[in-house]
Amino acid sequence: MNQLLTLLHPETVIFDLQSGTKEEVISRLLQKAVETKQIESANKEEILESLLAREKSMSTGIGSGVAIPHCSVNLVDELKCVMGLNSQGIDFDSIDHQPVHIFILLIVPKTKFQEHIKTLAQIAKALNVKEDREKLIRSKSFEEIQKAFTRNV
Repeated sequence: MNQLLTLLHPETVIFDLQSGTKEEVISRLLQKAVETKQIESANKEEILESLLAREKSMSTGIGSGVAIPHCSVNLVDELKCVMGLNSQGIDFDSIDHQPVHIFILLIVPKTKFQEHIKTLAQIAKALNVKEDREKLIRSKSFEEIQKAFTRNV
């Protein structure tokens, strides 16, 4: 859990992500990355294209209400992360065909591909416990997110 907590900050979380389609969700998460100055707005379209191309090859909805849309680009020097939460769930073409409640957007430098794979695996593992996911989905503040992630530490 700690790996994800080190990537997130109070301003990089959307607590009531309101978007209808997979593309809208990704676009909204990416807009949050621009608003929090993680990426330059001039690079937004290119990164969005990369994220959507990744989704077309295979959905990043990994099941159990979690999606990790991600891409690897030369436009960032370090890993960028935004999280969105939606209590109702959004259809994201998940592998288990269930709605997604937890969205973790990762934008990774092409030069750090191994770190990217490791981070994806750590996040997937961290979100493996149903009770922790449920606490996370209900979170209304960054402190509640921290509590959801540190319960078992």
